[in-house]
Amino acid sequence: MNRSPVETILFLLMAGIFILTVPAWAQPQQATPLLVVDPGHGGTDGGVKINERYQEKDATLAIASLLQNELARSAAVTVQLTRQADRLMTTSERRKAVRALQPALFISLHVNGGFGKRSSGYEVYFPGFGSKGSGGGGTTEILKDMVRNKYLNESVRLAQSLQRNLEDVFPRKGRGLREAPIPILEGLAMPAVVVEIGFATNPEDRAKIMNDKTQRAIAQALSRAVLEYLNNR
Repeated sequence: MNRSPVETILFLLMAGIFILTVPAWAQPQQATPLLVVDPGHGGTDGGVKINERYQEKDATLAIASLLQNELARSAAVTVQLTRQADRLMTTSERRKAVRALQPALFISLHVNGGFGKRSSGYEVYFPGFGSKGSGGGGTTEILKDMVRNKYLNESVRLAQSLQRNLEDVFPRKGRGLREAPIPILEGLAMPAVVVEIGFATNPEDRAKIMNDKTQRAIAQALSRAVLEYLNNR
């Protein structure tokens, strides 16, 4: 019996048959979802310079470690970092590690720079919806697009939660949610975002980024956002 692509999709969905690898968010819920946090840069790749002795790699690792500690108090999520120390990791190595872990969600932390001293605040990036498959019209490609759009929508929802909570640390300094083809997010079949926390080139942001109390406040805001997202799935 010959079926059209649409009829085939409906048949597969009704029968509960999935011919694709199902991403973490669509799998049966684990007792404890896994969050992977990626402290940007590391080792000889210092990222943007915050001052003569402190670089982006230091701030991202400090905040990621604080976030891990914050969420350790909750039984709702387990946290693993892509790096626990000051070591170099390529983007390819980070993506490979994330794919191997297959977490429920992924957050990569960075510090912004440039655009002059007046630029300040935070940005949250999610994968671009313009990213498509091979362009074929077959059943497999249609299903791939359905899966892709689902996790992109979930990335936006995670980004919105992060935006709401970071307002507590950077009042009225949100620079919006941004859709962009970010290399670290390419090919990750899960809700995934990049958070740019403040501008190293802005004096006020720079002081916040290096302040222990503010770093903890940022980690707490990120923790609240993650739990809010998970509680509303």
